[in-house]
Amino acid sequence: MTAVIDPAVTAPPADTDATPSIAKVVARRALTSVTVLVSAMIGLGVIWIAMFRLFDVNPLVGKTPANVWQYLFTESPSARGIRPQSLSAEAARSELWGALGTTLVDAAIGFFTGLAIALVIAALFVLVPAVEFAFMPIAMLLRSVPLVAMAPVLLMMFTGKAAIAAIGAIVVLFPALVNIVIGLRSASPQSLDVVKVYGGSDRDALFKVRIPSALPNFFAAVRISVPGAVVGAMLAEWLSGNEGFGGLLNRYQGANKTGVWAIVVFSVVISIVLYEIATIIESAVLAQWGPNAGKR
Repeated sequence: MTAVIDPAVTAPPADTDATPSIAKVVARRALTSVTVLVSAMIGLGVIWIAMFRLFDVNPLVGKTPANVWQYLFTESPSARGIRPQSLSAEAARSELWGALGTTLVDAAIGFFTGLAIALVIAALFVLVPAVEFAFMPIAMLLRSVPLVAMAPVLLMMFTGKAAIAAIGAIVVLFPALVNIVIGLRSASPQSLDVVKVYGGSDRDALFKVRIPSALPNFFAAVRISVPGAVVGAMLAEWLSGNEGFGGLLNRYQGANKTGVWAIVVFSVVISIVLYEIATIIESAVLAQWGPNAGKR
């Protein structure tokens, strides 16, 4: 007697989660990023207060999160001594937001300049190995010299946004270059052999195999470089003039200690936010084009 098998019972269920949509990947990563941001802010606030109490920091120099809140949002008499009398909370916020916009533009200039240079040099390292022997000592020299010592020289060589781009590019260049080169060289030898068998050139292998394989390392370089670009922009502004957060630090050093701490808070928060935005973009790109795209 032949058993009748119901296809509906024996057929494996459709795996709808094997290739999650980009929207789901981005939503999941965004939720994680919000959680990380909130947790980081709470953790940093707790450490901030604990360190002040542990080392008994003078209130005239060290300002607490409550002082920064009063500086930005409180107009009552209790805020006296927190802000200069001529500066209202609204004016303080406006000043910081305006400086933030300038610093973000400067950081973007340095970030994209450094990342573009790193991409070109990394590709040359892979395609023309002799370039690595010529350029790597220069890169090591740029990395070993403290940026604070190098920045004044760059400011004498360049002016305006070009100087900011040069300083930001140096901050971004080395970590991005190392990560991207490692990624390009991590391509599967079997995949590279397939390109050669079909008559492809080294350039074909670069675009069809090496670059897709290097995407995780590329985004690791992006995540590392984003906070560095912000720091580089602030340093360039601090040394060059009165724009951005660096310029405000110059103005606030003597007469507005709470303003200095507010700038620190803003710069830390924006660095974390930009880092998390980079992770969201990374998740979306890798889900679509990364080495494991379409796999569980």
